[in-house]
Amino acid sequence: MRDFNILDIGLLLQAARWTVMLALIAFVGGGLLGAVVTLMRISRIALLRAVARGYILLLQGTPLLMQIFLAYFGLGLLGIDLPPVVAAAMAFTAYASAFFAEIWRGSIESIPKPQGKAPLRWG
Repeated sequence: MRDFNILDIGLLLQAARWTVMLALIAFVGGGLLGAVVTLMRISRIALLRAVARGYILLLQGTPLLMQIFLAYFGLGLLGIDLPPVVAAAMAFTAYASAFFAEIWRGSIESIPKPQGKAPLRWG
């Protein structure tokens, strides 16, 4: 067994920095991609709705760890060699976007139709 020492604090701080960076990337990227998927999900075009629904079902229905492995090892098998941080950021972004899209779709669809058509009044 190894003892915890002062050098380990530096490693923990470095890991915390990467964690915060990946969380910010997932939040911002997931928000942007989630907005696009939300618009597809509420579109009048049936094909766009179906693609968005499939995307959401796939990403929400598979474990995040599997998505991270597929982003890193799966793309590596296709000849796309990504750094681990980039693969993790891609997987986190895609995963977050699926949840953002469903949250925002539900929020938009919960607005009563007459209220959604009302003119905006400021002041």
